[in-house]
Amino acid sequence: MGRDTLTIAKKAQIPPALVGFSALLVASGAAWAAPDIGALSGFASFGFGVATSAALFAGLKYKNRSGHVNNASYVDMQNRLKALDEHAIVGITDENARIVDVNQRFIDTFGYEMDELIGNEASLIYPEAEYQQFAKIRSTLALGKNWTGEDRLRTKSGRTIWTQTTIFPLLSEDGRHVRSISVRTDITAIKQVQSEQDMRSTLHMLRDEVYVFDAETLRYSYMNKAAMERLGWSEAEYKEKTPADSIDRYNREKFFESAMPLIAGDLQQLTYVIEVNGNSLEMRLQYVINKEGRAQFVAFVNDISKRLAHEQAKDDFVSTVSHELRSPLTSIKGGLGLVLSGATGDLSDKSRSLLEIAHRNSNRLVLIINDILDLEKIASGQKKLDIAQTDLAALVKDAATANDAFCAQYNVGVRLVGADQSHIVECDAGQVFQILNNLLSNAARFSNSGDEIVVSLATDGPDTLISVRDYGVGIPMEAQATIFDRFTQVAGQDRKAKGGTGLGLNIVKVIAEHHGGTVTLDSVEGSGTTFVVRLPTRRTVDSIPSRDADVLDAAQ
Repeated sequence: MGRDTLTIAKKAQIPPALVGFSALLVASGAAWAAPDIGALSGFASFGFGVATSAALFAGLKYKNRSGHVNNASYVDMQNRLKALDEHAIVGITDENARIVDVNQRFIDTFGYEMDELIGNEASLIYPEAEYQQFAKIRSTLALGKNWTGEDRLRTKSGRTIWTQTTIFPLLSEDGRHVRSISVRTDITAIKQVQSEQDMRSTLHMLRDEVYVFDAETLRYSYMNKAAMERLGWSEAEYKEKTPADSIDRYNREKFFESAMPLIAGDLQQLTYVIEVNGNSLEMRLQYVINKEGRAQFVAFVNDISKRLAHEQAKDDFVSTVSHELRSPLTSIKGGLGLVLSGATGDLSDKSRSLLEIAHRNSNRLVLIINDILDLEKIASGQKKLDIAQTDLAALVKDAATANDAFCAQYNVGVRLVGADQSHIVECDAGQVFQILNNLLSNAARFSNSGDEIVVSLATDGPDTLISVRDYGVGIPMEAQATIFDRFTQVAGQDRKAKGGTGLGLNIVKVIAEHHGGTVTLDSVEGSGTTFVVRLPTRRTVDSIPSRDADVLDAAQ
C-alpha cells in the first residue's frame, strides 16, 4: 500500500514542513527564504490546484501581506498534506536515485507494487529514449539545484504518460545531496489534446480532402478546409450531415458491403477511383478505432482529373501513332523478309548484313506496336476476359514448351515445380498464357548461360500463385519501384543487347490486375529475380476492380 505524504516524510526523516517548503521552493523558484503568500499563485500555475498549493504551505512559518508572522498548526498541516496525495504523484529517492518511498497515487499511476519500487533506481519509470533526460536531472540535483519541467515516463504496462514534474534536492548539514523529493502531476490528457490539435491543424491545410465519419451512423465528425470548400459546408453544418446528403444514388448497404474487408481487418486500406460531377476522384478509405473505442472511417480524397486527362492524351497519341505505323511497318518487314529469302536474287554479304539489321529492327518495332495495342484494348475494356475453368499446370507446361527454342538461344533450361497436379483457376487462358510467355522470355534474356528457370505453382488460401525464378543478373534496388511501368528498361548490364520492348512486365501487371490479382517481385542484383503472380482461384464480384460511384460515397 502507498503511504500518504506525511508518512513518507517521517520515514525519510524529512520534517513534514520541509516537504511543503521544498515543493514550494521548486514551484515558486524562490531561494531559501520565507516565501510570500503571493508565491501561491505561481505554484498553482503548475496545475496542482489551490488545495495542493495550500497543502504545501502547511506547517510553514511565513509572512503575510501585512508583515506579521503566522504559524500553521501541525493538525492543519497533516490534513492539508493528505490533500496533496489526492492531487500529486509524490516520491522520495536517495542520493543514488534509488526509490525510498512513494505515495499511493504514485503506485496507482505507474502500476507497480510497493516492493517492486523500493530500492530500484528511479530510471525504472523512464523509457529508454529518456535515459539522457534522467541523467541530466540527476546531475542538476547533485549540484543542489531544483529541476522543473515536463517528463515523458513509462508505466509498468509500457504505456507512455506525461507529467509536469518538480524535483528538489535535500542537502545534509555539510552540503551533501542526501534525498530528493519529486512532485508530479499527470498531464497526459493535456498532451493528447495538444497533439490532436496539432494533427488537426496539419490535416486542415492539406490540399487533399480529408473526411472522418462514424462507422455506424456515417455522420461526419471532421472535414478539413479542402473538403468543406468543395461541399460548401461550414463546421457546424457538416456535423449534421452524412454521405447521403452529398451524393446522388447513395446506397448505404452497398457502401458497407464494399467496406467489409476493412471492417473485418482483411485490408488496411481500400483505394477507389470514381466519377463525381465530371471529376475523377481517388479515395483511400481506412477503418480506425478512436481513443473512445468508437469505430470511424477516414477518407483521403484527391482530384486526379487533370492527371488522368494527361495520361489519356498521351495514350491516345501513342495509340494513334501505333495504328498508323502498324500497316506500313508490316509491309516493310514483309518486303525485307522476301529480299533476304532470295526472292529478288542473290545478295552480297554486305547487303545481307545491312538488310538483316533492318529486318530485326522492323520486327522489334512491330512487337512494340502490337504490345501497345494489346495494352490499350485491355485498359479500355475492349479486350474482354474469356473466363473459363483452366488447369494452370497444363498451361505452364504449354508455355514452357513454347519457349524451349527461345530459351535455347541463351542456353537456359526450364524446370517446373508443382505442375504434376492440377491447379484449376477461373481465368482467361489466353491472357494468363501471355503472362507466362512474357515472364519466361524475360527470365531467359537475363539469365546466365547454363542456368535454369524455375516455374512453380502453389495454392495460398483462396489464391493460386505462379512463381517464375531466374538466377541471372537481378534488378537493382533503385529500379524495382518502376520496373512495371511502360517502356521501362534498366540501364546497364548489357540490357539493350538483350532486346525487349520495355512493355512486357507492364502487360503482366495489367493482365494480373484485370483478373483481380497482383504481381510482385523479389530481386537481388547479381543473384536473380523471382516474379510472383497471385490470381484468385475463383472469380467473384469482389475480385474485380470496381469503378462504381457508390463505393466512394464516404468521400463525399
